[in-house]
Amino acid sequence: MEKTQLSVWEDFFQFDHALVISDAVPQPIIVKDKHSRFRFLNNAACALLGRARSDLIGRTDHDILPAAEADRIRAMDQQVLETGEEFSFEEDITAADGTVRSLVTQKRRVELASGGSKEMLLVVTILDMTACRRAEAELRASEEHYRSLIELHPQVPWTARPSGEVLEVGPRWNEITGFEATDALGTERAKAVHADDVENVERLWSSSLSTGDPLDVEFRLATAEGSHRWFRSRAAARKAEDDTIVGWYGLLEDVDDRRRALESVKESEARFRAIADDAPVMIWVTDESGAATYHSRLWLETTGQTAEQSRGLGWADAVHPEKRQEVEAGFVAAMRDRKPVRVEYRLRRADGTWAWVIDLGQPRFASDGRFLGYVGIALDITDRRKAEVERLLAQKQMHHMARHDALTGLPNWQFLREEFECISDNIVPDTKIAILCLDLEGFKAVNEAYGRASGDLLLRRVADRLRNCVKQSDILCRLGSDDFVVLRTGIKSNDEARNLAQQLIDVVEVPYELAGSHVDLGVIVGLAAAPKGDQSIDELIQAADIALDQAKPDGRGTYVEYEPGMDTHLQAKQQIKVLLRQALANNALEVHYQPLVNLHTGRLTTCEALVRWPQPGRGQISPAEFIPVAEEADLIGPLGEWVLRQACTEAAKWPLDISVAVNLSPVQFDRRLAATVCDILKETGLNASRLELEITESVLLDECDRNFQILKEIRQLGVKVAIDDFGTGYSSLSYLRSFRFDKIKIDRSFVSDLPAGKESLAILRAVAGIGRTLGITTTVEGVEAPDQLEIIKAEGFDEAQGYLFSRPLPAAQLLKLMQSWGDKSSP
Repeated sequence: MEKTQLSVWEDFFQFDHALVISDAVPQPIIVKDKHSRFRFLNNAACALLGRARSDLIGRTDHDILPAAEADRIRAMDQQVLETGEEFSFEEDITAADGTVRSLVTQKRRVELASGGSKEMLLVVTILDMTACRRAEAELRASEEHYRSLIELHPQVPWTARPSGEVLEVGPRWNEITGFEATDALGTERAKAVHADDVENVERLWSSSLSTGDPLDVEFRLATAEGSHRWFRSRAAARKAEDDTIVGWYGLLEDVDDRRRALESVKESEARFRAIADDAPVMIWVTDESGAATYHSRLWLETTGQTAEQSRGLGWADAVHPEKRQEVEAGFVAAMRDRKPVRVEYRLRRADGTWAWVIDLGQPRFASDGRFLGYVGIALDITDRRKAEVERLLAQKQMHHMARHDALTGLPNWQFLREEFECISDNIVPDTKIAILCLDLEGFKAVNEAYGRASGDLLLRRVADRLRNCVKQSDILCRLGSDDFVVLRTGIKSNDEARNLAQQLIDVVEVPYELAGSHVDLGVIVGLAAAPKGDQSIDELIQAADIALDQAKPDGRGTYVEYEPGMDTHLQAKQQIKVLLRQALANNALEVHYQPLVNLHTGRLTTCEALVRWPQPGRGQISPAEFIPVAEEADLIGPLGEWVLRQACTEAAKWPLDISVAVNLSPVQFDRRLAATVCDILKETGLNASRLELEITESVLLDECDRNFQILKEIRQLGVKVAIDDFGTGYSSLSYLRSFRFDKIKIDRSFVSDLPAGKESLAILRAVAGIGRTLGITTTVEGVEAPDQLEIIKAEGFDEAQGYLFSRPLPAAQLLKLMQSWGDKSSP
């Protein structure tokens, strides 16, 4: 150390004012002699050690620290004093106040000349890095948090340079579109953006880049499935202090459902307007605030107002001044209580004359009870006001609207019920009443292919044909979307009802011309006939519905007449529901296991769990009988969870190289499914890699996007996913492209006719090739004969299952089978 430094230290120890200066230093400073005795400590050091200076001077670390810690510090001190090399290290300590602090300690040797001799001292300085380390940890956590938000965000966050080039895009971009991140809103965006939307996207994006204004644009993006969906991209610029743009932050949001819903609403509104504009009464609609949002064409023609002038409270300008305040008060009072409104007033016509009108309005409510506003009609009662018949006319109009279908003009269920009560007492003795329920086949496909407007037109044409087919005394009703009912009285035999059913079928199934194309519709009829007074209208409808259900399996052009006992299966189904609930509550079900064999090694690899229901007095109830009932009765959830728990519990006892496969019903797919699987694996201790969940293609038909997401969550647990009954669905290959299955199980129907079935063999060969190409395990079910086994082995399948190896066995017998299987090298 230089002389000037030594002088400073001498002054430091010899003078009180030097002590004051050192105490002002915020970092701890400690000076020790060659025996590691404390010679000096400033206030910061005393605070760190939690001792007074007078208690520390002359003492060593052994006086204040545990022996091991003091020995460690003593060794470091001696090393520095002997070598003269500086020593620095960082460690976490618990301070005197109990807090944990990160400290960087530096130790160096100094030599002091005093009276012709030299003394070696150890100077220790301590730097508190706690705040710095905490800031670093918080920064890392912030970065990890940001990355988690990006990866887990249900939408697609993205960032871009000031020039517009994409820097980063959320992982869902690739999942949604199948394109790379660079194909987002960057230079290659035309690959993913619909060709019709590219120009608008580029124009708005260029405008935002040049002005710095936020971006907000909706466009269609190609999806990995080959279709297009609507997305909304919003972005805002991040600017520096000088207002220059340093980057863009954006979010890509899937708005396809909203767009389609909006289009559907617009289409529905258009249909309503088309009907309302042709109505012989003035129709109006308000929102929840009472402001008018629509007036029909007759109102506008009558008053001379434009659609814009009549909006809000503008319609009241056409009310006679003497009545305006009273009319407005009537609407306000009705709005307050959300009750029907009825007012009479004079309305100024376009030619300046006045018409008396009666205005009737009804509150509108959404399915969740939310108030939507009012819909009403205004009737011109000028010519009849003196006779006071206007109210009757309005009531009849409202009565008619409440009892007739607005689309076809046919009576509805309410009309049928009321009319049946009126005519039932006037039916000719010794005759019968016939009810025929009609269900259109193929209407949904036409509606989806041509749009709802064309679908509505088709329903009106069906209604017209039925009107021309039935008698004037018959009652023809529309009860639902494509459900019609015919009531005929006075029939003398059931043959007349059957002939009528055939006539209705013949009339409806003649092709229709729609949108320049010929469209085919089918119809199925269920009919019920009963003598006068034997049954109510509800009972007749129920009987006809039961007959309709019996007719549906035979397809279009079929009619079935109700016979006593047809509802026996309904009663049996209800009994199964009750017994199944009891069986679940009493743990009366069983799980059997059927092995799957590896065709390459001959070893048992997996056992499929199959639920069985032994019923005293009835033997085994087939799963084909009770599984559909469980799905219908909301029992499949607890049943499926019970089977999964039993199977995992049992599989945990098996050798580690044998897995268990469990079937999932489409009804089980909800947001909690992955969490339930995770909980059961933890509860039973079964490794996730030893669990296979088998699904059928029907899982992917409805709620496809949601169910794909659930499958991905299950895969993230480490669980394998297999597609069962492969080849019996509609779009197997597209599903294989959309989701990476671990296993394909070929339906037994392709094996049963081997070796003679050439078509089945060709399908098996193709599926085996697909499995090899995609690296997916292929399994064949229903193998019962050695020659079948030889064929599937020759085609290169990986696994086989069937009675040739073993029937489904209870758990105890399965364990014995596993033991006897031993080290077999071939099945």
